[in-house]
Amino acid sequence: MGAARGAPSSPRRLPVLSVLLLQLLSGVQAAIIFIKEPSSQDALQGRRALLRCEVEASGPVHVYWLLDGAPVQDTERRFAQGSSLSFTAVDRLQDSGAFQCVARNEATGEEAHSANASFNIKWIETGPVVLKHPALEAEIQPQTQITLRCHIDGHPR
Repeated sequence: MGAARGAPSSPRRLPVLSVLLLQLLSGVQAAIIFIKEPSSQDALQGRRALLRCEVEASGPVHVYWLLDGAPVQDTERRFAQGSSLSFTAVDRLQDSGAFQCVARNEATGEEAHSANASFNIKWIETGPVVLKHPALEAEIQPQTQITLRCHIDGHPR
């Protein structure tokens, strides 16, 4: 059956258009919606990582990142890539803490904060290998048992 004369040809669009028109007329701000929020993840010291953030809003939106409440400054190692935060080399000292994606609607001033995300950074450090027994290298003979000591630290332990 065809649509009656004067009736909207797409009745499914009418409610969406009505809601948007009502928001505009009433001055209600359209909400910023996070399509993808950053999530906590495992990362290897010195390796690449990406914290994803995607937002949807009715006006121009500026996205920036916080680390423990302070704005993240772009560097060669850590920088905004679109609305996501990219790491060329995760660093256990500089990248420990709570990251948060913040979206600000430039037209309305509305601001939305994502959930916090952090890295579980896995790392390993080795120290020198030292001869423990015998005390001197000169005392080592063929078939002599030796004991070496080394220090290794890391996370997880």
